[in-house]
Amino acid sequence: MSRRLKKRRNSAFSFINKGPASDTDKLQKILFDGTSRLTHRFPEAGAHFLDFIVPLLAANRPLAAFFNRRSQKVVRSLSSWRRFLVIPDIHIGDSVMSQAAISALRDFFPDARVDFIVNRAAGPLIEGNPEVTRTLPFFSGGSLPSSENIRALRGLVKSEAYDLCLNFSPYIKDQDIAPDGQAVLNIMAHSPVIVANERKPSRINHFLYHHYRFVKDLLSIAAQPVRESRFKGVGLAFPDLAVEGALDFVSKVGLSASEPVILFNPDGASRFTRIPFEKQSALIARLSQLEATLLLGEGHTEAGIGERLKTSLPAALRSRVKIVPADLSLEIYSALLDFCDVFISGDTGPMHIAAARKYSRSGRFMFRNRTAVLCIFGATPARMSGYDSFQPGYLPANQDAPSWSYTPGSPCRNITCLNKMYKTCRVVRCFEEFDIESLTERVESHLKALAGQIPLPRELETA
Repeated sequence: MSRRLKKRRNSAFSFINKGPASDTDKLQKILFDGTSRLTHRFPEAGAHFLDFIVPLLAANRPLAAFFNRRSQKVVRSLSSWRRFLVIPDIHIGDSVMSQAAISALRDFFPDARVDFIVNRAAGPLIEGNPEVTRTLPFFSGGSLPSSENIRALRGLVKSEAYDLCLNFSPYIKDQDIAPDGQAVLNIMAHSPVIVANERKPSRINHFLYHHYRFVKDLLSIAAQPVRESRFKGVGLAFPDLAVEGALDFVSKVGLSASEPVILFNPDGASRFTRIPFEKQSALIARLSQLEATLLLGEGHTEAGIGERLKTSLPAALRSRVKIVPADLSLEIYSALLDFCDVFISGDTGPMHIAAARKYSRSGRFMFRNRTAVLCIFGATPARMSGYDSFQPGYLPANQDAPSWSYTPGSPCRNITCLNKMYKTCRVVRCFEEFDIESLTERVESHLKALAGQIPLPRELETA
């Protein structure tokens, strides 16, 4: 294949990246600004055009076959299978989801060394994973890896001589971290399949699921699995201090086993995934009328949004809302999710934490794992990130409770909205048709179903 043709294919393929990889991606900025301008001027026609042309360019069969052959070549070239490095995307939710790739590795190589690079904030949630040899908290806060992150990662790869690196970050290019001759598998080689699956509603298309399948399917061409398991999702193992911190908060706010608990997360990673303030306020007003305790996050990305939402409610309803303070550590907040009967959130890290199975690292506590998860989506495609127990093509949350994904009506939503980092839409139309009544009814119906069950203690029974 000619160098020119390869360059063209890589260019078409790159625009499904979820965010910028380096300063050389100016073309992507221009491209996504153009798609945003198109749908601003012609919302429905522009969206239909992009949903037609993007899969044609980025998800055609020859392109998918080309990248699959290249990945297979990497796998077949390996002579040793003892040392692996898994590099997730930079954000907290991606650190949680990328554990699926580690499970796939362990299906084949239970005794290998598997190091896992993670977001520093997510490190305490991942450290208890028994399938990880070393949890390495490299990435700090921010939307992109810093030059310091890249240098440290390059040094690690060079010094540890890994047999294989698995790169799941569209922000990090293989050549930026890997010396010549280093074997690397990049999830972007699998992206044509993910984009193509959006046109096949019955196929599970969740990023978490594809992390697992991408690794397992490729390793299957060169090795035999030593364990077979039906993949249900990922888990998180909590230290006792996190559980005890959650128990202290539960005691402080007076949660009981007799009244259900709803936790609403008002935060979002971008304006295209954060529910508009007035719609959040209206939904919270309806939820606060249910027979349940309503916990409301104070907010991190948009600091203080929780208090502002509470103040926006009628005075008679404010007393029914309790604020979860922003200074509560991520580990304690994550453990607290298990005390809740329903968790409601947009597309952001806590949604993936809520959906994960929860365990006690010491074995002292028995988690309930009965939190229903309601995912509300803006720009990003729900099947790629959301959880749903009922819709075909969705991955259910790894909880003994239902999960739902809701996508509000939008005249301009299209496949390019996946890259919310580069979209420049002047007006956010992602939540234009927002059905507050149907969302409230869904939650209320679940709470009524719980009323007929034996309440589970919110003290987390000691094992």
